[in-house]
Amino acid sequence: MSYESACAASAAFASCEVAALLSGDVATGLQIVRRDAATGGAGVPLWVAGATTAATVDAVSGAWAERFARALAPLRPAASAHGDEGGPGRQVSAPLPDSARLLDELGLARATPASLMARWAAAADEVPAGGRALAVLGAGPRGPVAVDLAADGPHLLIDGGPGTGKTELLRSLAASLAAAERPDRLELVLLDGAGASGGAERGEGLRVCTDLPHVSTYLAASDPVRMREFAQALSSELKRRAELLGRLDFVTWHTRLREGAPGGAPARVIAPRSPGDIDPPPSTTLRLRPQRGHQHDDGDQPAAPRPFPRLVVLVDDFDALVAPALGSPGRPAAGSVVRALEAIARDGAHLGVHLVAASGRPDRTADTAAVERAGLRIVLEPRPLGPASSERPEAEPHTSDASAESGREHAPGRGRLLRPDDGAATPFQAGRVTGRIPRTATQRPTVVPLEWERMGDPPARRPLRELGNGPTDLALLASALQRAAQSADAPTAPALI
Repeated sequence: MSYESACAASAAFASCEVAALLSGDVATGLQIVRRDAATGGAGVPLWVAGATTAATVDAVSGAWAERFARALAPLRPAASAHGDEGGPGRQVSAPLPDSARLLDELGLARATPASLMARWAAAADEVPAGGRALAVLGAGPRGPVAVDLAADGPHLLIDGGPGTGKTELLRSLAASLAAAERPDRLELVLLDGAGASGGAERGEGLRVCTDLPHVSTYLAASDPVRMREFAQALSSELKRRAELLGRLDFVTWHTRLREGAPGGAPARVIAPRSPGDIDPPPSTTLRLRPQRGHQHDDGDQPAAPRPFPRLVVLVDDFDALVAPALGSPGRPAAGSVVRALEAIARDGAHLGVHLVAASGRPDRTADTAAVERAGLRIVLEPRPLGPASSERPEAEPHTSDASAESGREHAPGRGRLLRPDDGAATPFQAGRVTGRIPRTATQRPTVVPLEWERMGDPPARRPLRELGNGPTDLALLASALQRAAQSADAPTAPALI
């Protein structure tokens, strides 16, 4: 068919600005046909003088052409990642990795005190008074996935069965929160609820995070006396904050205090929390232990109002506290701890207190205030490993042998971030923080063949082999955070108990 006959047969064809004309015995000759603007758009072809065949087409099968097109489909020009596609700032989606390293997602492959202090200084300039509670969860389809408890929370609920990586995610959340803010502007309290169900054999749990300078208090729910002390101290802290803030919320109070605005300081001046500053127990059977860093005020004059940190309480195995097993050591005091956590869920947004709770049995916690008031939710699900994955992921350190065996078939840490307000769901691969640092040799550039059908996949990387006796990423980060806190003169808040 000639170009003229094609234009006569189809008006749409004649409206094309450019057309390609195939010729030759096997249709391999390619000639470009352009509309002649001088003809008033009549579709008359304009041939370049002396032109014959502009190109020779390489004959390929339909299957090859389809495979090639699908390989190129995910690719975009570099500029598209900055707004050419779908509006300003939109990034191109990419498949989620089988595993992710938290420090890489934080941009702290080499965590140093200087880099952390720079982050803290930027936070002081960019965020409202009172500090921020920003945490990076891991790798998402368009880069790192983060949550802001202050802006989007105030509370976060994590649902995940055994082997899904919920404890490791809580550790990563604690590390990420610490990397984002100074210890005197953000306080972390850690609670392992597994002890309430006799889970002493489950391993270290959140205890490995106690080296973070932001952690003021750690409790394993296996000692009823300490659990009651913890619940009473947590309730007293909420009461102290409520009296200190008065009718103002946490951000407004700190904003007025920083600006020195009239009426910024509350009429009732209450000194910041000091160790052991809780209401006396109704019984003499509970006695507070001496606390570190206890300082007495000189004289009877009340201390001047000064900033106090946001408080994030991270709870693992919240369901074990809500419904403890019969005979578990923490069962007698589990109810008092749950009531204190429920008070945080109800009143924490106003007081600058946030709750992050992980549950392995969502059916047991469905009717709690922690679930009803959670502005953010994460669902972790076991994910079968793809055929291209050759590295077996490690199961959670505190899981049983059966769970570790299931880790051979599923990659922990794959989840979805849900925002109930708008119904949005963002998939992500949680960043691991307790892995050993990679061997230096595995970080050298790697040259691999690139097949056309794999063009849309992420760049191939050599599997990282961890040092068997080296420090974990969490230990490296905690050490850098401690030195940064000392240099910045940012002390940790005193312990609750």
